[in-house]
Amino acid sequence: MTMPALTPGETFSTQGRTIGEDGINLFAGLVGDFTPVHTDEVFARTTPHGGRIAHGPHTMATAIGLFTQMNVLGERVIALLNLNWDFSGVVKIGDTVRARVTVETLRPTSKQGRNVGVFAFEVVNQHEAVIQRGRMTVLLRAD
Repeated sequence: MTMPALTPGETFSTQGRTIGEDGINLFAGLVGDFTPVHTDEVFARTTPHGGRIAHGPHTMATAIGLFTQMNVLGERVIALLNLNWDFSGVVKIGDTVRARVTVETLRPTSKQGRNVGVFAFEVVNQHEAVIQRGRMTVLLRAD
């Protein structure tokens, strides 16, 4: 499958994904984080959020997954080098998230045929409110 060329400054917009109770429960079980604000509706109603919310890393991973579905990185990926992420909003059950991803930098490494790519993420909800921002640094095969 042919992948598009990567150009610094180019921005991609992913499809949306609605976060459901099943995904939150699955993520809690997968990582072992059963914090009540995520898993206990009665408790979560007493919080400022008024109900259960998704784990921040669940939303982050969803945004990265939505980006990978666009086949921009595909078989180029050799390794994840770094994540630097800020969480500024919550995702409630039924919210739909998507990501705007910009190729921030792309530079060759000292090893021939390899690049380091930095991708800037803005994760937004269905109201276009930015709920997370982050940078993902990836070791890539050069085109």
